[in-house]
Amino acid sequence: MIQTTAKVLITALSFALCLAGCSSPSVLLRPTGRSSAVATDPEPEFSQYVRDQRSLILKALDEISATGQSAFLGGYSNQEASLMRAPFQIPENDGDVCSESVKGGGKGFLLIHGLTDSPYLMRSTAESLHKAYPCARIRAVLLPGHGTVPGDTLHMTREEWLRITDYGVRSFEKDQGIRDVYLVGFSTGTALALRQVKDKRNIGKVKGLVLLSPALKAKSSLIWLSGLVGTFSDWESIFSERDAARYESFSYNAATEFYKLTKELADGTYKLDIPLLMAVSADDATIDATAARRFFCDATSGTRRALIWYHSRYTDDKTAPRCADIAEIELNDIARQYNGTRFRFANMAHIAVPVSPGDRHYGVNGVYRNCKSYEGNGNPADFANCQKGSAKTVFGENNIGTANEKQALDYDYWRRGTFNPDYDRLEKSIVCFVDNACNMADVLDLSK
Repeated sequence: MIQTTAKVLITALSFALCLAGCSSPSVLLRPTGRSSAVATDPEPEFSQYVRDQRSLILKALDEISATGQSAFLGGYSNQEASLMRAPFQIPENDGDVCSESVKGGGKGFLLIHGLTDSPYLMRSTAESLHKAYPCARIRAVLLPGHGTVPGDTLHMTREEWLRITDYGVRSFEKDQGIRDVYLVGFSTGTALALRQVKDKRNIGKVKGLVLLSPALKAKSSLIWLSGLVGTFSDWESIFSERDAARYESFSYNAATEFYKLTKELADGTYKLDIPLLMAVSADDATIDATAARRFFCDATSGTRRALIWYHSRYTDDKTAPRCADIAEIELNDIARQYNGTRFRFANMAHIAVPVSPGDRHYGVNGVYRNCKSYEGNGNPADFANCQKGSAKTVFGENNIGTANEKQALDYDYWRRGTFNPDYDRLEKSIVCFVDNACNMADVLDLSK
C-alpha cells in the first residue's frame, strides 16, 4: 500500500513538474483582481449585488478582450457573456413580486451553481420554477472566483463560497414576504447547500433541498493529491476558453477546495432530515454517483424525498445501494428527437442534468458544442468536424469516448452531453416537490 501510494505521488509530481515547465500561461490564466465577492459593511440588497457583479464581470472581460485573447463559440459579445455569467434574480426588481400563494407567493428559491460554472447552468431550472410559480422569488448567486477568467480560480476558497451561499439564504431570511425557502444546487452547489443546512446557518425558512448531480465526493480517488500537486503546478488541464457561460480550464486549487468542502459529507456521519429531491446520473464522470446514492439511502430520513437515478447500458451499478423512493430511469434509446430535431444520445453527462434540451446555449440546437476531447489531439480538423456534427454524432458522458464504444455506437464524433433529454420529467418533479399537496409518486414511479 505504501509503495502504491509512493508511486502515485511520484507520477503526480512528475506530471505537475512537466506542466509547470512546459505550459505558457496566457492572460486568461492569471487572476484579474476582479473576483466576485459581497461587500460586508453594509451588504447590498440582492438586486444591487446582481448589478455590481454584472459590471465587475464585464470590466474583466473587456480588459481581456483588449489583448485579443477572448473568443466565444456563438459569437457572444462581452456584454452578453457577462449577463450569462452573472448572478440573477427573478423578478429582476425587488418590488416586482406578487403574493398569490397558488402562484408561488411566499416561496423563495436560491440557486447555487457548480465548480468552474456560472449561474447560467441554473437558468433552465429558474425558468421552470418561474413558469410554475410566477409569484415566487428566484435568486442565483455567483461563487467567488467564477464568472471572469479561469485565473481567478487560483486563489478562491471554500470559505468564500460558503459566505456567498449564506448571503443568499439571509437575503430570504430578511424578506418578510418569503415564508418557505428551497435551496437548489448543481454539483458543487449541492455541497454548499448541504453545508448550509449541516452547519445550521440561517435556515429558519429552509423547507427542502433540490440537489442536481450532487457532488458529495469526487469521481477520482486521487483528488486528495490536488493540494500537493498544486504546489508545483497551477493547472490540472488547460483548454481554449470558448464557452461564454463557464470556464474550460481547471486549476488544482479548484480541486483542492472542492475536496476540503466535501470530504466530510459522504463519510456517513451527517444525517439529513428535511425534504430532499436528488437527480443523479449513474454514469457521471465527475462525481461519485454511488456515494450520492448511498447518502440518499443511508443518511436521509425526511418523509418527503425522492431520487431520480439515470442509468444506461454503460452503467455498472450492481453494487449501488437499494432503498425506497428511487425512480430508476433507463436511458437506452439512442435515437431521439426534440421539437423536430433528431439527435443521438448514449448516456447522461454530469453537466447535462439541469439543462433543458431547448436551451439556446447548451441545448440540442445550442451554439456551444462540447468537443474538448478533440482539442490538442494532433488533428485540428477533428475539433472543427465535431462542431459541425452529422447524423452519426452522439451525445454522452466521457466513458463513451473510447475506441470500443466508437465501434459499438457507430459514431463519427462524440460530444460531451450538455443537456438532459429527460428534462420534462425533472421539471415536473421539482415543481411537484415544492408543492406539499402534490404526490411525488404521481410524477415519478418510485420504488417502495
